[in-house]
Amino acid sequence: MLIFVIDVGTSSMRGILYDEQAHVKLQHQITYRPQFLSSGIVEQNPQDWRRGLYELCGALGDYLREGGKHPDAIALTAQRSSVIPVSAQGEALSNAIMWQDQRTLPMKEELACHEQEIFRRSGSPVNPVFSGCKMRWLRRNRPELYHDAAKLIVIPDYLVHEMTGEFLTDTTYGARSLLMNLRTGDWDEQLLEWFGIDREKLCTIVPPGSVCGTLTEAFAAQCGLRAGTPVVTAGGDQQCAALGLGILGSGDAEITTGTGAFILAGLDSLPETLEPNIIYGASAVPGRYLLEGSILTCCSAFDWFVRENYSECDCKNYCRVNEEIAQAEGTPVIVLPYFQGRATPDWNSAATASVHGLTLCTKRGDIARAILEGVCHEIVCNLDIMRCHTGELRRVHIGGGLTKSPVFPQLEADVLQLPLLRWNNPEATALGAWVQGAIAVGRFTDYREAVSAAHADDEEMCFVPRADMAEHYRAKQREFERLYHAQFGK
Repeated sequence: MLIFVIDVGTSSMRGILYDEQAHVKLQHQITYRPQFLSSGIVEQNPQDWRRGLYELCGALGDYLREGGKHPDAIALTAQRSSVIPVSAQGEALSNAIMWQDQRTLPMKEELACHEQEIFRRSGSPVNPVFSGCKMRWLRRNRPELYHDAAKLIVIPDYLVHEMTGEFLTDTTYGARSLLMNLRTGDWDEQLLEWFGIDREKLCTIVPPGSVCGTLTEAFAAQCGLRAGTPVVTAGGDQQCAALGLGILGSGDAEITTGTGAFILAGLDSLPETLEPNIIYGASAVPGRYLLEGSILTCCSAFDWFVRENYSECDCKNYCRVNEEIAQAEGTPVIVLPYFQGRATPDWNSAATASVHGLTLCTKRGDIARAILEGVCHEIVCNLDIMRCHTGELRRVHIGGGLTKSPVFPQLEADVLQLPLLRWNNPEATALGAWVQGAIAVGRFTDYREAVSAAHADDEEMCFVPRADMAEHYRAKQREFERLYHAQFGK
């Protein structure tokens, strides 16, 4: 069995060929970057992804040609909320409005009277990141473009159509639109009315893991692949990462600490009432759900502090920083890490970062450590909310750039007072897509079995919280939350 995974990120697009043991046989990557324009506008030329798709699949065709082999399936995962208006033939009619784009900020105030009901139906708050806001902006501000577009689609939909000729999406992307009813898994007529979007402009929704179609003769011939190869929608990148880490149901959770931080917990079924202090989304496992929390600045805040205060470090050599962070254990300094506002649980865009507890004895290492602790205190706030739905967390996996640090994983375990698991293989998103492809072609029938197979040759490290740090961090957590409420009145 050979599964070719296509993973579309914000700054690069990768193709990874896996065999039936999830061993990498081929890897190819291209890079690009969005255009950051004035007034918070962020766009990208869809040709970047189209050219990337042909380059990745062409590299696959070249690799397999000599052995006369073909992939059993192509599994696609991607960033989730960027919008592309396209013609009936799938040709892009303008640049994509990227997920980071802020031109839709006024939508929150405009839809305030419906916000509670929007959350109740979609599981998400009105926020510029979601694709429905971008579609509403197009209808209002570019009516001619809205009228000419046969479909308004996200990046994976664009690539699926290029490969198969079909306009299909899955529930993991629908759940990031504010237009899909999370309980029915279909477009919601009331939401469409409030956002002013015509249903015929949207793709048909299918469950994640579905075969969306097969490679057309034209696409296959251009790339040297076999026409009729199944194309599988593996789900959004964060959902695939959760699947790759084994987040399958209630009691499983994962924490990714990258540029920002994502906290995801599995959920077997939706509660009767959805509380607006967390995002409810669709899991990559059909019929299941994910709770999603986010922290807007994580590595970005830490890297900023290092860049400004450790001139001897070149941002690749953090040895001195790590030494000072380790020496600062027990520091009384507290950082509220709201460098770009606060996301979950209360969506406080007015929140700003601050440092507390400074004295003439404070060193730069104290503040560096306190930034990392502040991120972890925010993670605790999100996990406490998630536990109300999931009960106690059985397994918590960690990933992302900060987990490569020699000091952060143990610091994180101590603040959270939870054992944290980290796989050696960092490719959680791609492995989640492999799982979807392997199940789609019949290699496995059970998700847990497939995830176990994906990690059969992997090693798992466990970071155990130190009991002697428990009271110290419980006290800091209480003070962290008190400072936030005193400063912002939330």
